[in-house]
Amino acid sequence: MMVAVWIGLLLFAIVCVCALMITARAQNSICASKHISMIAYGEYAQSQQDKHDLNLFGLAQQLRRRLGAAASFGLSFQSMGFIGAIFLLAGPALKQGGPSVVSIGLPILALFGLLVSASLAELSSAVPTAGGVYHWSSALGTRRWGWYAGWFHLAGHLAIMTVMNGACAYILDKMLAVWLDYSSSWLSTGLLLIGITALQAVVNHWGTGRLGSMLEAGILLQAAILAAIIGGIYITFGQGVYSPELLYSFQKSTLDGHVTPWAFITGVFVLQKLFLGMDGAAQASEEIRDPRVRVPWAIYFSSVYTMIGGFVLLMCLTLVLPAIVGTTLFSSSDNLFAAAALDGWQGNSLIVLVIAAALWGSGNSEMLVCSRAVFCLARDQALPYSRVLSQITRKLQTPLPAILVVSVLSVILFGVGRLVDGGEVAISSLLGLGVLCLQLAYAIPIGIKLRLHGRHRLLEDAPWHLGAYSPFVNWSAFVWLIVSGVLSVFALGIWGAVGTGVLLVLIMVMDRKYRKQHLAKLQSRLKRPRGEIIRIERKFHIH
Repeated sequence: MMVAVWIGLLLFAIVCVCALMITARAQNSICASKHISMIAYGEYAQSQQDKHDLNLFGLAQQLRRRLGAAASFGLSFQSMGFIGAIFLLAGPALKQGGPSVVSIGLPILALFGLLVSASLAELSSAVPTAGGVYHWSSALGTRRWGWYAGWFHLAGHLAIMTVMNGACAYILDKMLAVWLDYSSSWLSTGLLLIGITALQAVVNHWGTGRLGSMLEAGILLQAAILAAIIGGIYITFGQGVYSPELLYSFQKSTLDGHVTPWAFITGVFVLQKLFLGMDGAAQASEEIRDPRVRVPWAIYFSSVYTMIGGFVLLMCLTLVLPAIVGTTLFSSSDNLFAAAALDGWQGNSLIVLVIAAALWGSGNSEMLVCSRAVFCLARDQALPYSRVLSQITRKLQTPLPAILVVSVLSVILFGVGRLVDGGEVAISSLLGLGVLCLQLAYAIPIGIKLRLHGRHRLLEDAPWHLGAYSPFVNWSAFVWLIVSGVLSVFALGIWGAVGTGVLLVLIMVMDRKYRKQHLAKLQSRLKRPRGEIIRIERKFHIH
């Protein structure tokens, strides 16, 4: 058994070494590049440089640049939903594949998650616009590839936003049912979801500066939850902790039998969501100062910190698994994370409220990502009612129509997901849809980059670059996204694949209807005269 322990620790050490190598290579590329950050010369100088970079793509600076390095990292980190993903998936993963899902499976997931995030980080440095994968695919490939990538990306993040908000509503509904003595139901959960989504819409319209402070606070909140859970588990179960060798046994979470290799693989891919959503900062590239450097670091480091925090937290949770008795609020087989948190803090409901706050923060970050995705698609005439959805409020410079549409679509998607799988919070179908759509959205621009062999002016000018590592990283990321996408269908259920298929048909129909005006808009944008860009920016007092 000690051999298995050393193998597991070696896997985690290898991932850490790979992370350090990629970090060093990217930092060297920034130092050797022609990119000069103007932050040291003041915010105005940096804003002028960022605006100039954006104007080169034929885009006017309409959104307000108020987000710094910490806020951009917070956006990606919270979009990944570290606490929310563990809350939702730790129980099902351990129940399916046993403790070895954490000790052996998680380092493997983390390794490929880092490679995918590094490949996306290169793209974000090359194309510093708020379109994310949509603009990356359009700029390096063709309009059609950008169209498909953008739609899959929007659908994926919208599904994940709904999952996070649904989980938040589920927790609050369970607690309020106990406090106010009523019967919790899908209807009461749905009403709370509407309230949660409405509050997020208000916050997103509140302004980029204030939202940036909340993104920074979200990092501290998730770190505090991580420390509180680990501390509570140690205080309560520290004397009777089980041997670390338990982590490397292929046993179920109930510790009453062995699992098959396929059950282990399924359990590993249930945790796949932990390493998706890191591209969130790219959707705010037009609101982040020095996005060519800060956005790629946000994308990459969000995966690194999720890897470290996830391994430590899930390891501690697994070691005390047999001692968790569950609570009146949550079943220990389905919500092991919440059960361990409550047991660790002697049933104190405050810890669960803090977890709900973290879930709300993840949903709030996803709303920012989705609203900017809608805005960018509408700006290029890729959506119905594009003229309305591409509008920006002059005072706060936020895409209010896009925010409202995202809010309504999220509530509708929750209802559809609940009807499809019959679950209390529609987790299974929506999570499968979100994971599969995001994997397809990431695979498209990475595949285009592979086809170009890295030979493109935009890629060559990107300051954040992996140099000689790039071909290996890109190939590994692309193959992983395709293979893991197929396996995720079996791990998370068939409804995610069905939803993706329905979305594909919708995208094809929309493409036929909006192809001409979308293509014309892209062509006119690239040929847009400097004077027209200045006239647009004057409406928002940008100089």
